[in-house]
Amino acid sequence: MTVLGVESSRRSDGFGLVEVIVSMFLLSLMALVFLPVLTQAMHLTASNASIATATQLLSADLEQARPLAVTCNPLPASTASVHDELAVTGEWELADGCSTGVPAMVKYTSTVIDRTDRSVLAQVVTLILVSP
Repeated sequence: MTVLGVESSRRSDGFGLVEVIVSMFLLSLMALVFLPVLTQAMHLTASNASIATATQLLSADLEQARPLAVTCNPLPASTASVHDELAVTGEWELADGCSTGVPAMVKYTSTVIDRTDRSVLAQVVTLILVSP
């Protein structure tokens, strides 16, 4: 169709206002769907980091405890240390009786506790061979 010698045509290049609004609505809807998944993943990551730190603290505590138990009597004192929000405790007890001339086993229990909610994050029990 020509109006005053100029050909008019309807061009559909680009996006219209309705398309932009619909796409923004769809993007916001998708963001609302994925937001709980994202927050759950962040909580899981923080929990895994705490457990990994607790495991490293247990390993270090066991390495420090092994050379301490050289005899049955007296047993070393229980240990406790604090690392930021985590507390590490170590407790000794005889696993079997110490007889003269017979090696014995000493049980060492190391525990990592979250100081904020008093929950046990990791615990390990090991037996250490000692001379009577």
